[in-house]
Amino acid sequence: MGVYRGNNHSAAATAHVGRPRLPQGVVWRPRLAEALDTGTRHAVTTICAGPGWGKTACVSAWAGSRSVNGPIAWLALDARHNDPYVFWSDLMLALRAGGAVRPGQVVPDRGAFLGVDGPAFLRRLGNGLGATPGPVVIVLDDLQAITEPRVLSALAGLLRSPPERLRLVLISRTEPELPLHRLRAAGELTELRTADLAFRADEAAELLALLGRTMPPAELAALVRTTEGWGAGVRLALDAPPGVEPDDAAADYLIREVLAVQPGPIRQFLLSTSLPDRISGGLAEALTGRRNGFQLLEQLERANLFLDRAGPGGWFRYHRQFRATLRRQLGQEQTDSPARLHLLAARWHAREGSPLTALEHAASAGDWTLVSRLVADYGIPLFVSSDRVELAELIRRIPLDRLPETAELVLCSAMVTYAMGDVAGVQRQTGRVRRLLQDRDTGSRRSMGIAVQILEATMVARWQGNMPALVGTTTEVLRQLAALRWDQVPAMPQYRAIALANKGIGLLWSGELDHADRYLWAATTGARAAGSPLIEINALGHLALLGVIQGALHEAATNASAALGVARRIDADNRIAVAPAYIAQSVIAREQGHETEAEEAMRRALHACGDNPETALTVLTGALRAGLLVDRGEPHTARAVLAKVVEEAGPGLDAPILRRIVDLAQAEVDLTLDDPWPVLTRYARQDGLYPPEQLRLAQAYQAAGHPGRAEAVLAVLREGPDRNCAVSAWLLTALAADAGGHGGRAAEALGRALAAAEPDRIRRPFRRFDAGRIMALAERQQWLTEPRGTAGDSVLAEITGEIPIGAPPVTGPLSEREIEVLQYLPTVLTAGEIAGTLGISVNTVKAHMRSIYRKFGASRRREAIVIARQLGHL
Repeated sequence: MGVYRGNNHSAAATAHVGRPRLPQGVVWRPRLAEALDTGTRHAVTTICAGPGWGKTACVSAWAGSRSVNGPIAWLALDARHNDPYVFWSDLMLALRAGGAVRPGQVVPDRGAFLGVDGPAFLRRLGNGLGATPGPVVIVLDDLQAITEPRVLSALAGLLRSPPERLRLVLISRTEPELPLHRLRAAGELTELRTADLAFRADEAAELLALLGRTMPPAELAALVRTTEGWGAGVRLALDAPPGVEPDDAAADYLIREVLAVQPGPIRQFLLSTSLPDRISGGLAEALTGRRNGFQLLEQLERANLFLDRAGPGGWFRYHRQFRATLRRQLGQEQTDSPARLHLLAARWHAREGSPLTALEHAASAGDWTLVSRLVADYGIPLFVSSDRVELAELIRRIPLDRLPETAELVLCSAMVTYAMGDVAGVQRQTGRVRRLLQDRDTGSRRSMGIAVQILEATMVARWQGNMPALVGTTTEVLRQLAALRWDQVPAMPQYRAIALANKGIGLLWSGELDHADRYLWAATTGARAAGSPLIEINALGHLALLGVIQGALHEAATNASAALGVARRIDADNRIAVAPAYIAQSVIAREQGHETEAEEAMRRALHACGDNPETALTVLTGALRAGLLVDRGEPHTARAVLAKVVEEAGPGLDAPILRRIVDLAQAEVDLTLDDPWPVLTRYARQDGLYPPEQLRLAQAYQAAGHPGRAEAVLAVLREGPDRNCAVSAWLLTALAADAGGHGGRAAEALGRALAAAEPDRIRRPFRRFDAGRIMALAERQQWLTEPRGTAGDSVLAEITGEIPIGAPPVTGPLSEREIEVLQYLPTVLTAGEIAGTLGISVNTVKAHMRSIYRKFGASRRREAIVIARQLGHL
């Protein structure tokens, strides 16, 4: 042991000791200072990031302004410190320079043991630091320079048993080769990484102010995104002359500080793997020919060489500006390599089932033959997916003079033509594809033929509303797919899901509802298995429409919600595939009396349809809009809308159900305008009417003065499976009975309507058919019927505006005579009539009624009836 009396160290050692001076324009970042304050309350803090992230400046700024008492010893490391004697000697000097060892304080001698037993030295030193105020912080900067096992082993020993008053702050470009896991598990390790050091927009704004510069906030935010918050990138971009892009401003720094210092093989690996936006071990091996791609990527990540994990599955991504610099350098140094590497990446992605990425690389390589082959194999599933816009943009890059060359290239042209809305042009081009395929071998003709058939089905027949053609083509496609192996048709799962969905849709609008249900459910399952969510969404939406047509609103709502749930998960709630679900929701909301929600769902459907929807969607949205106009009291406008729908559908529409939907909407307009004769002309002699059509016919019979014929139709509807139409049929029956003076029959029919309406919350019929008379019937019904739900949930409560009564505690038991009187309260008998029936006086009946009301806490007869039913007395 000895006494320290002064400095006597070499200038070389002194240069590595002490907190470095901060450069001008360093932004004080409170969040990082707070993190370092918190960290130095524990044993170890690491700041680990690549070059230019501001590690040293961050710690130096904190050390100069820290709120925690205690000395800081700072040692900047380099290769010299791989000598254990130099390391520990310089660390001792740093401790003295930082004030951890004061003149007159007893410390260990500087002896030969320093080179072999550093931890013992520091433990002795720790025992001698008792007089030092606060903990002693040791900052080891550029720790990545230490590779000597003896020094690392000594530091590891120090971490396993750190002196109580010592705190370590380790600054490194790479992950320290030290056992930090125990400290991490014990909560004694604080880690700051790239994400923590990255500049945020407000911090970039402060730096901008320090530099005396101005920039619009949106432009500054874009700069932060471009640089990903990399401190050097932000600073270089702000210091650059006007017109210099951030990537250009950072290129020289990245080349000199990062790329130039790498060994040759690593440098080539970086260049060769820079073209993909994301890189995996397998892709890296395909591009470089190496067999240790994943291990090397992990090594680069640990070295913080501007490479980070990119989600699960072993994917990585280079920092955006570093990737841009690598790509530029590759193009300058190896002019033939980019095209070759893009082709390698395209083939690898195609094998791995990433066709869109494969197409992007093939297009970047300018290999239009490969592009067209990939489109022929995978293009149609991509075209009916959320990647449709990206696919169309890639195909548009094919030179126009190349498009007529092969069947595959003409197929590409057909897709772009459809995207432009030229369906007739698609038909011409598919015909040319067929002619070019005539000289091909059987296998090529078969796979390409399936692609052409699906193209014609989805982009011609379905768009035109030609349902027989749609069903016929998809049936043939499914037959051919069943005879092929998966390796013969790369997109077989997607093709099958597309064919099933389109056949189901064709069957639906052809009126084969049971078969449509089966195919649409098979399509949802197949689409889910094939990873084609838009096909699943569309199939579920059409199942919802099927439920609406069948009057099963609950099932329709369930399927529509399922479709929208999938759409929201993939951010596709504005895609055309989701339009059928919105249409179904609008119809359901309309029938439930929610006009505002119906209008909103209609608006969403129109937005999803876009400017050039398929004919079926045009018809459906037009008919729905007409119905909403009728509800708003605008039947003449509704009639004009329907006329336009018929005109736009054109002669190509061959979809019986769609035409019947338009006719049904027209019938509603006619009846609203008190003109039943067109409805009778349309439906009276027609067989096989659907329930909504039968309902319109019954209404027309009533309006034309044929109650017997109306009743015959209503009798069928009342017992039919279409609950929505059953509600309307019972209501029309109730109104007819009331008009004929049959009060009991009217009450019974209204009760049946109420019961049928409750499960699906059907409300619109109660407002559509003579609302005033239905209100009177409902008020009379409340004497006889207990509300079925809470306030606002019961149809009866909603019609009359009455609030159902909750049963209070009974103040006493009812007498036998009171129970006898109670049995007559649900009838329409007066107190005098009840007295006559029971053979007692009117006053006695009234006295018993008052007693019943008092015991039930009721103020009137109906309330007493409700409470009696709730208590089980009735």
